Amino acid sequence: MKMGGIDEDAQHEILYKLMDYVKGFDRTATPAENSTHVVLKTYELMKNDDPFKEAKRQSNDLALQLYPRLKELIDENGDRLYKAFRISVAGNIIDLGIRRSFNIDEELKYSMEIGFAKEQYRDFVKKLDQVDEVLFLGDNSGEIVFDKILVEELARLGKEVTYVVKEGPILNDATMEDAVYVGMDKVTRVITTGSRFMGVSFRHISPEFADKLYNAPLVIAKGQANFESLEQEEIAKDRIFFLLKIKCDEVAKAAGAPMGELVFFTV
Repeated sequence: MKMGGIDEDAQHEILYKLMDYVKGFDRTATPAENSTHVVLKTYELMKNDDPFKEAKRQSNDLALQLYPRLKELIDENGDRLYKAFRISVAGNIIDLGIRRSFNIDEELKYSMEIGFAKEQYRDFVKKLDQVDEVLFLGDNSGEIVFDKILVEELARLGKEVTYVVKEGPILNDATMEDAVYVGMDKVTRVITTGSRFMGVSFRHISPEFADKLYNAPLVIAKGQANFESLEQEEIAKDRIFFLLKIKCDEVAKAAGAPMGELVFFTV
């Protein structure tokens, strides 16, 4: 509401209405799904369908300024694909739904020098050698530029990548507008989930995305919302690799890694 310029009195009115609204939530739904209901109801009460619009554009511009430097990092000595994963996960710090400020330079340095607290990179590479296509579930605007580095590296290895964004605005999640703005559509095929729900809501996805999700031989899922909505699903086992920075205690417990660390693993 602050992002949308709503004054304090109006904020409290909206909060009181939300208190009644959440009483009807399905407790068996994922955190990502229920959070989406709250956010979209807030947008409705604010009469603002995309309060993060300008912040998303700024995040994309910031990341695009870093893009040449990121490409230079890839070209330095070492495992190009492994470096691409570490660059991609560094972008996961750009999360305006959780943090209003972040230091991309520090995060990138940490990711490249310290790396993952938990990883199954070698397992991923073994599976990658056996497949021709990869499904990539994106997360936030700005971060999508860091993902572009990884997508380009996968394409260089001859893999057909499909990158997935949200159908419409929800917090600062990447949409088709963001994908076109940063040129992701120029390097790979981009589709949407078919809805504005955070992560993957199986009750709110398009047939096209559902077909890809169930049938893609290998999946990369970025960020907490994708982890929260997929880690307990049978289709995730040994097939969906989660790539994220841990930003809350409950996700830390589920992922088996400390708060604030970077992880890349499958369940």
